Amino acid sequence: MYNLYQFFLRYYLLLLFLSLETFCVYLIYQNKHYNQVAYMNMANEASGKVYSLYQGVSDYFYLRNYNDSLVKENAYLRAQLLDSKYICKIDSGHISDSTAKNVQRYTYITARVIRNSVNEASNLIFLDRGRLQGVQKQMGVINANGIVGQVVSVTDNYSAAMSVLSKEFKVSARFKKNDFFGNLHWDGINSTTASLEDIPKHVPVKIGDTLVTSGFSQLFPRNIMIGTVKSLKMEADKNFLEITVNLSTNFGSLGYVYVVNDMKKVEIQSLDSLVK
Repeated sequence: MYNLYQFFLRYYLLLLFLSLETFCVYLIYQNKHYNQVAYMNMANEASGKVYSLYQGVSDYFYLRNYNDSLVKENAYLRAQLLDSKYICKIDSGHISDSTAKNVQRYTYITARVIRNSVNEASNLIFLDRGRLQGVQKQMGVINANGIVGQVVSVTDNYSAAMSVLSKEFKVSARFKKNDFFGNLHWDGINSTTASLEDIPKHVPVKIGDTLVTSGFSQLFPRNIMIGTVKSLKMEADKNFLEITVNLSTNFGSLGYVYVVNDMKKVEIQSLDSLVK
C-alpha cells in the first residue's frame, strides 16, 4: 500500500496529464459532427474567397470583350430607333399607316478612342476604325451621352475626328421644348461648355433647357443630346441672346463611340448640287 502511495506521489502529474488527455479525446469524439461541420464551413469559405478572386481577375481580363459586345448591341438598338429611320411611301397615294413604312437611314459603326485631347485650340480624337470598317470623311461621331465630333481623316484601319472642342466645329442645335434652333460652337474656354448663337431675344429660354441636334446637317440624326443651358445674357443693343451650354459629353473620359453612317448622304448632296 505504501509503495502504491509512493507511485502516485511520484507520478501524479503524469497521471493527471494522461487523464486530461483522455477526457479531451472523449470530448472530441462526442463532438465529432460539430467539428466536421466547422471544418467544412471554413473550407467552403476559403474556397469561396479563392474562387471570387479568380473570377474577379478573369472578369478584368475579359472586360474589354464584354464592353465590345455591349457597344455593338447598343449600336444595333440605336439603329432601330425612329430617329434613325424615315417615312417612305409605298405607292403614289397620300401617306397613311397603310401606305407608308419606316426605312432605315442611319447605321452606326462602333469604335474605340485610342487618343484624345481637350486642351488644344483644335482638338482631335483618334479612333480604331477606318476605311476598311466603313468609316469615311464627314461622318458624325456620337457616344451614349451626346455628340462627339466629325471625321476629318481616314486610313485603312484608323480615323481622326475633329472634336466638338474645336473652333472649326459647328452644329445646328435646337431647343427640345420649342424647336427654336441656332448654331453651337466651342467657346475655347474649357472642355465642358460651348456657345449657342442666333437665338432671338424673344425666344423663351431658361437655365436647364435641353438642346439636341436639329437633324438639318448630314452629321447627326435628329434628337441626339447636346447639352443644357448653363447661363444666358440679354444685352439691350443686341438682337440675339448670348447662351452658354453645358455639354452632355464628358470629353475627358471618352472610351467607346459610334460613327454615324447616313445612307442617304450621297443622294442629299447630289440634290444640294442641283439647286446651287
